[in-house]
Amino acid sequence: MLVCGEINPPPVNSEGYYGVYFSDKDDMSGKAKALKGTPLRVEHNLGIHVGEILQAWTTDGGAMWALAEIDVSKPQGAMTAAAVERGNFGGFSLGYTSKMQRDAATGRMRGGEKKIHEVSIVKEGAHKSCTISARSRPY
Repeated sequence: MLVCGEINPPPVNSEGYYGVYFSDKDDMSGKAKALKGTPLRVEHNLGIHVGEILQAWTTDGGAMWALAEIDVSKPQGAMTAAAVERGNFGGFSLGYTSKMQRDAATGRMRGGEKKIHEVSIVKEGAHKSCTISARSRPY
């Protein structure tokens, strides 16, 4: 089964921003291109691998989108695909880490380099725009 949708909204303006969300200083296009082959999980459970990212890209506004395939040949993938079809799972969520560092000028902690390690199918994404649509893949 193929699923497609927004996996991260446009990055926040980095002017005065100290958080861990992606900002306009992050290379969103480069991060999207590097997602091909990234594991597809369920609810960020690292023990459940149900597929992988086939392609990812960014829009003009910087939002990140992905096309992923759920591997329905395996029981966990088949159950996930059925849950998507029934509407029990309807969103994408990125699993990433952010290296925290102290800002030399202000002394405040700042979210630094961010590394994406997985994409999850979730009941509802943290961002309202991160919904998925699905289509059974003809073989």
